[in-house]
Amino acid sequence: MSAQRFIGANSREAMNQVRLALGEDALILSSRMTDVGVEILALAEEPPTPATADFAALSERLLSEIQAMRQLIDGRGKPSPLLKWLLDAGFSASLSQELLDHSPPPLPDATPARLKAWLTQRLDSQLIQLADEAELFSAPTIIALVGPTGVGKTTSTAKLAARYVMRHGPGPVALVSTDSFRIGAHEQLNIYAQLLGVELHALGPDAALGPLLDRLTDKRLVIIDTVGMSQRDQRLLTQINQLGASGRALRLMLVLNAASHGDTLDEVVHTYRDAAHAAGCCLDDCIISKCDEAARLGPVLDTLIRHGLRLNYLSAGQQVPEDLQLPGASNFLQQALDTSRPSRFASAPGKPTSQRLNALVRGLVGQRKAMLALRDSLVAHVDGFGPLLDAWPLMALPAAQQPARWDAFVSAQAPCAPVTAAKAAATQGNQHVVYRGERQRLGNLAGHAEAFGLRELRYRNRTARLTLSHLPVVLKDGAVRAWFGTLQDSHSGQRLGQRYWLAREPHGLHEQVSDLVQQLKHDELASLAARGKTLLIDMHPHLHAELQRYLAAGIAASAVLLSNASDDWAFQARAQLLGLLPKKPRGHAAEILEGVLHFCAITESL
Repeated sequence: MSAQRFIGANSREAMNQVRLALGEDALILSSRMTDVGVEILALAEEPPTPATADFAALSERLLSEIQAMRQLIDGRGKPSPLLKWLLDAGFSASLSQELLDHSPPPLPDATPARLKAWLTQRLDSQLIQLADEAELFSAPTIIALVGPTGVGKTTSTAKLAARYVMRHGPGPVALVSTDSFRIGAHEQLNIYAQLLGVELHALGPDAALGPLLDRLTDKRLVIIDTVGMSQRDQRLLTQINQLGASGRALRLMLVLNAASHGDTLDEVVHTYRDAAHAAGCCLDDCIISKCDEAARLGPVLDTLIRHGLRLNYLSAGQQVPEDLQLPGASNFLQQALDTSRPSRFASAPGKPTSQRLNALVRGLVGQRKAMLALRDSLVAHVDGFGPLLDAWPLMALPAAQQPARWDAFVSAQAPCAPVTAAKAAATQGNQHVVYRGERQRLGNLAGHAEAFGLRELRYRNRTARLTLSHLPVVLKDGAVRAWFGTLQDSHSGQRLGQRYWLAREPHGLHEQVSDLVQQLKHDELASLAARGKTLLIDMHPHLHAELQRYLAAGIAASAVLLSNASDDWAFQARAQLLGLLPKKPRGHAAEILEGVLHFCAITESL
């Protein structure tokens, strides 16, 4: 819908034209003074929906969501079979889409076995693997196994050594342990070394690695079992630097736990690789450990493919060396695509299960918990919200009972604090005042005013900047101070309007400015109260008049406070209240008011 322009002799006349043409909820885009009067650029909002219709729309939305859930439970609207397969296997959505860029067409003879074979081949083509062990051991090699704590580095060290000993004997092999922190780590590796008949050297925490490696130049294979460190340990970079400072060409081999979460694996690879590059080393090789403990191999294979790590071995048990296999000798890809056991975390929608019903129950319980927390937050931060909730159930009473119950409610409440009179009166630019002995329009005097700085505030769902200036003038009844305020959006610089006030001189300037800011924050209060009254009448046409005014004023005041507050609690409350609306909101105070109204109605059932 295009914006419309309205021109009036003053702001009141222009706004009357806007309301007459576009309604009370018109969106004011700009307001400025022109030679012919006040010009307002406005846009019609979507027609306001009566509260009863809003509740009906909310019910329809809930029903549609339930229907969509049933469709998912019935298996309709599922992703493609291949995508579902990969997601069920634990692969990320991004890699799954990448793998399926060249997926086969939906041929009539595409059986599940053939599709699985195609996926297996696709994964095999994307995964870098060690094909021949001779490639690893053909030349003198120093291997340092690195990785987080508990991933199986010590056992993998023994398995690697055992595989070499079976081919070449124990003489060319030496093991080095740098783990002096974990209790029993050296003793565990010492038992393996004795069984294999190979040398074992223990390195202290502060000892340099270079001199030891210089003494082992006659060994064709040196395997270093390093200290396990979390990827978030600040000492990790120091450890990798010590390996890089040895002066020898080391092959770093990262040991990854197949049972870890995909995000954890991704973080481990990122951190260890960054540390290796910072130390002048390369980290391109890995061993997957604990394959026998992992319910899904998809996350770890996904991580290897995305980071381009070469898979050298897979470890699936404690036996040395039987439980260390080359990729080509393992059926790990078939195992990775085995989705015969349903996953609670990755499976696509299927038939109804108790888990789905449990999830629905958890969702409903969670919503109730969130609403109760919101209620407590509003009661704690919004003055008068508790009594407002107490008065709300009175609407459901028969009309004949409402006056008596309202009187009882009023007598039980503490008296309201008196409203402090405004220290400055808002006015229009066409207001005539006397300046330097001449009668002039206030709007023509802004250029003579003295600047008073800026004030930041939340104004109508946005962060605004108020530029203030002031000027002493005279009215018929005496001297006053004229205030001029220009409102702009703090982010875009868009002009939001011009404001004028007249204040009596006895009050200090800063006290007057505080009053002006408060007036700006509450300038929607009257229109919101009228809107609240309309919504309440739609819900209960025979509502007691005093109760109606009290509730309308209460939800309006709450909406104004929530709209203007910039604290974290207010942001969370606004988000939850606006989420109750059946239409997509933009965060205006009128929408927050409707959210408060919905919430008060919901709270009755809690």
